[in-house]
Formats: sequence, C-alpha cells, structure tokens
Amino acid sequence: MSTEPEVAGSQGGSGQPARSATPGVAPKSRTRLFAFGAVGLLAAGSLAWALGHKGRVAAPPKPLDTPRVEGQDIRYSKTFAERSGIKLSPVVTANLVPVVNATGTIDFDPEYVAAIGTRLRGLVTRVAKFEGDSVDVGTVLAVIESGDLGEAQAAVSTLEAQKVAADLNLKRENELAEKRLSTAREAELAAADAERAQHLLAAARQKVSAISGHGSRSTRFGAHELRSPLKGTVVECKVSPGQAVEGELVAFRVANTEHLWVGVDVFEKNIGIVKVGDRVDLSPLATPGDAFEGRVARIGALIDAESHSAQVRVEVDNHDGRLRAGQAVDARIHGSARGERSSTLVPTAAITFVDGKPTVFVSTGEGVVRVVNVETGFADGTRTEVKSGLTPGQTVVSDGIFALKSELFR
Repeated sequence: MSTEPEVAGSQGGSGQPARSATPGVAPKSRTRLFAFGAVGLLAAGSLAWALGHKGRVAAPPKPLDTPRVEGQDIRYSKTFAERSGIKLSPVVTANLVPVVNATGTIDFDPEYVAAIGTRLRGLVTRVAKFEGDSVDVGTVLAVIESGDLGEAQAAVSTLEAQKVAADLNLKRENELAEKRLSTAREAELAAADAERAQHLLAAARQKVSAISGHGSRSTRFGAHELRSPLKGTVVECKVSPGQAVEGELVAFRVANTEHLWVGVDVFEKNIGIVKVGDRVDLSPLATPGDAFEGRVARIGALIDAESHSAQVRVEVDNHDGRLRAGQAVDARIHGSARGERSSTLVPTAAITFVDGKPTVFVSTGEGVVRVVNVETGFADGTRTEVKSGLTPGQTVVSDGIFALKSELFR
C-alpha cells in the first residue's frame, strides 16, 4: 500500500479524481489562456489600424496652384492664368480727349421758368390750373378778388370820365375863342384842365398795372386774374379756392419742360479742360441704360472754397419728355479745351491701387509680372494716361487684376 497522503479536493464526491473541461489543462491555466488570447486580438487590431492610418497620413499633399511672390515679381502658372482670366494688353502711344466724370441733378432751365405771384392782398375765388396742366401764354391760372385793385380800377373809371369832360370843355372853349365869343384866357384854362385830367388818368392806370402786374382784363372791378407769361406746364400750385393771400405769395410756377439743364460740379484740376459747347454723355442713376446727350452751356467763374469745384451747366433737349426735374444723373464731359494730345495710354482696367498708390502689373516674361507704381493723368473712360512708370511697348495685365493683387495681401 502507498503511504503518500491524499490531497484535499483531488477527488470527487465518489472518491474519483476530478477531470478538467479541457483535456490536459488545469482550470486556472485555462483562464489565463483566454486572457492572453483577448489581449493578442486587441493588439493585432490596433496594429492593423495604426499601420493603415499611418499610410494615409504619410501620403504627400497635392501642391496648390497659386501665384508665388518672389521679391517684386509674381509668378503664376498657365492653368492659374486661365482660371483667373488673366489677360495682357500693350502700353501704347495715342491721342487722348480727356473725359471728366461728375454727378449732377436735372433742373428746369431758368430761361424757361416763370414764377407767378399774387402781387396783392385778396381772396382766391377760382383756381383754373393745377400741377401737370399744360398752359399757353395768357392762360388764366386763378382769380383773386382784391379790394385794393377794385379801388384803383374805380379811380381809373372816374378819371376817364373827367378826362372826357375836360376834352369837351377844351373843344368848346376853342370854338368860342375862334368866334371871339370867349377870351383866350378861358381857352388856356380849359387846355390846362384837359392836360391835368390826362396825367391823372395815366397815373391811375399805372397804379392798376403796378398792383396787378398788367392791365386787368376782367370786366369786374377787383377781379385779379393770374395769367401764365409763357407756354409750358404748371409745376407748382400753392393756392386753393377760398384762401386769403398776401401780395408776396408765389402762387404758381410754370416751366417749359422741353428745355432742361443739369448742374454738375467739376473739380478745379479738371475745369481747365472743359469749354462751352463740349459734348456731355448723361445717364440717370436710376436707369443707367437710358443715355442721352447734352452740351456745356455755362462754366462757373467761382471755385467753391470747401469743395474746390466749379459748377458747369449742361443744357439738355427734352422734347420727348423722358426726363424729369430732380433726377440724379452721371455725366461724362468730353473736355476739348486743350484738344487731342499724344499720350502714353493703358487700359483703365489695368490700374489698381496698392497702399493708396496707382499700380500696374507689368509682364516681364511668361507667367511673370512685376508690381510697378505709376503716375496717372487724364482718362477718356476706357483708357488712362500714364505720365511716368511705363514706356510704350511694355505689356500690362488688364484682366484678372484682383487674383494677382490678393497675393500681395495674403
């Protein structure tokens, strides 16, 4: 018999040794095996993810197709030029008629506007015309009843009767003197009375004219008729029936709208190239496509101390009635005072401003431009004079300026 002691728990309840679920592996070893397996799987997955991620990060980035600044030059590729619409234009020598740009407002031509005042105190009894109505010379606009006018007209009637009596008396005295039935003294006194009556009547009529502005055409005493002095359109009416008025009130304003003018302010540095008769292209700010033409009629003789500009008056023909007083317009004055002169010119679109200075991009080779500051002069709307910085024969960028300029401020 064996004399070795039995180990507790090595046998089952039947006294037989216990068997493991995994043949040849003890229970504790089995648990450790599972743990090591799980760790191994996690490590393998992490390694695979890291390798894949590392491969993606390590891929070289695609270079950006943008211009490069090298000193004063900017280099760009052909594809960038096509994408940005970069185009080149030559610097040329040509004749230039300067164009002055300004903004103005349409107004009535002062030579074709009339302000009709009441001229006396009274009561408005009738208004015959209102804003927008067309009138001719002499058209009645309104009627005002005035006591002052009535008294003056009555005095005229009285003096007219006295004048008739004085003339009859003079005629009779002259006939009697010829027949020696009266003395020469009587005839002289009759002649003096007739002359005095004539002067008094003339003074009374002048008073009526001064009160009403013209001899009253009304058959009623005191009825003052406001009449239009010109053919045109009523553009302002400030009276209504039943309104009491004073003598200084401007009751109506009549204008011939076929004749308008535009007042524009031109800076003193440009006023010397503008002269009377110069063509002016105009377009309303509200409808820029509706262009029309005018002519310089007057040039102001005074330079405003604050704005450093003088007013230029441009006359406009408005027979078609397209324009209205008060409209704001853009004006392009073709200044001819100095005539055409040979100048170094570039497209106006080629000039930009960098740090407040006029600047161009001069081509120095294929895909290379240089930033050059220039001094500009007059322009004609599409071309600009360059006084210094460029020479004829050079080439400048005329389109795609913004794409190159943005590189200077990147």
